[in-house]
Amino acid sequence: MSSASPIPAGLAGPIWSAVPAGRATAAAGTRLLHLPYWLMLTALTFNAALAFVNGNVRPLTPAVVIALEGALTLGCLLVALLHHRREMNLAVAFIVWLFLFMILRSAIVDPATSVKYFRDLLIAPTFFMLGLCTDRRYLNRYVLIGHTIVFTIGALEAFRTDLYSSLFHVKDYFIATRGLTEADFWNSDSDLFVSATRPNARFLSIADAVMASHRVSSVFLEPVSLGTYCIIASAYLFALWRSLGWKSRAYLLSTNLFLIVACDGRLAFVTFFATLFVCVFWRRWSRYLPALYLPGILLAAFVFVHIVDPARGNDDFLGRVVWTTDLLESYDVSEFLGLSEAFIDKAVDSGVGYIITTQSIFGLALFWLFCSCCSRYATREQICFNHALCLYVCFNSLVSYGFLSIKTAALLWLVKGIIEIGQAPPAPGRARLPARPLLR
Repeated sequence: MSSASPIPAGLAGPIWSAVPAGRATAAAGTRLLHLPYWLMLTALTFNAALAFVNGNVRPLTPAVVIALEGALTLGCLLVALLHHRREMNLAVAFIVWLFLFMILRSAIVDPATSVKYFRDLLIAPTFFMLGLCTDRRYLNRYVLIGHTIVFTIGALEAFRTDLYSSLFHVKDYFIATRGLTEADFWNSDSDLFVSATRPNARFLSIADAVMASHRVSSVFLEPVSLGTYCIIASAYLFALWRSLGWKSRAYLLSTNLFLIVACDGRLAFVTFFATLFVCVFWRRWSRYLPALYLPGILLAAFVFVHIVDPARGNDDFLGRVVWTTDLLESYDVSEFLGLSEAFIDKAVDSGVGYIITTQSIFGLALFWLFCSCCSRYATREQICFNHALCLYVCFNSLVSYGFLSIKTAALLWLVKGIIEIGQAPPAPGRARLPARPLLR
């Protein structure tokens, strides 16, 4: 059964206007075929490629990494704007807000950091717009290519850690390009990222007897990003289940579970089942429910912390939640307006705190509205992926701002844009060749 089939009356209806059928047909010939997928794969793997160069060819500097990431983001934005369609208007309006706030913040606080913070939130609307002008026929093929790269490098790290370290020299890369020092890496016996080893036992220790006991990072070089990637892979699998062949389903499910265990992804483990739940009972959810996720979970977090008063200082999900609530209670007016960097070092462990500090409370509200409302909510795929995306952002925003990273955000938002354009998926297991040449 195609996942593009109509949903029950009363649930359908776009939040932003859909393209009329005639215009959509006429525009089909101008959809990009391969370029957006290549850009997504580049975003997924470029840090690993740079780490290889830094460790085996020549040392790199932070400026090189910043320049390449900035060029990739701006290149994707240019491609999307050159293929503008009216479904992009919400994303464009959000970008205009980000740009204007960057100008204001540059004049009042600091130009250099304001540009960096602008880029952080620019990634989501950019790849969403890129997805809106992307031909869907090769979506599953390229997602499987990217997933195979992540799985292969992850398995290499899990079973041949010495070879992985000799390829990427992770510690040297982060020292050279991220401003870290030897002292930041508390485990002197490991060449991996600082959080790859935990003082305590792994949460998911079921495979410790057959694989390395550290937290696997794969192409992302640090385990938190691999965990967030696994959440995105789960969203893709469950939301697009009906348009995938059984081999793709089995492959994605088994390898994704392996990666969740390998990276000891506590949040990924919980979100995997939350995503499965919303995708199974997708017909029961109101289209307005995703907008309530973030304010609802923030309210629940504050109530829980004030009633239970849990211990502070633990580096786990509960500890990060407590950190977020304590941080927000410390904010003054200038922090809520995004015009102070007094708490920026503390805000890196809280996605909500980070966005408020860098974009203001209004920027957080607009970003959340963009996440929850840029869906037509007209097919099972759109409904399920919208809920999954909002759960992903919501849970991650309590513990980190890593969900803004291009390494994982590129895939998430490209898929979001592709399924929102309303193209029918090809038959499971094959990608039909275009009847006439498409722009590349």
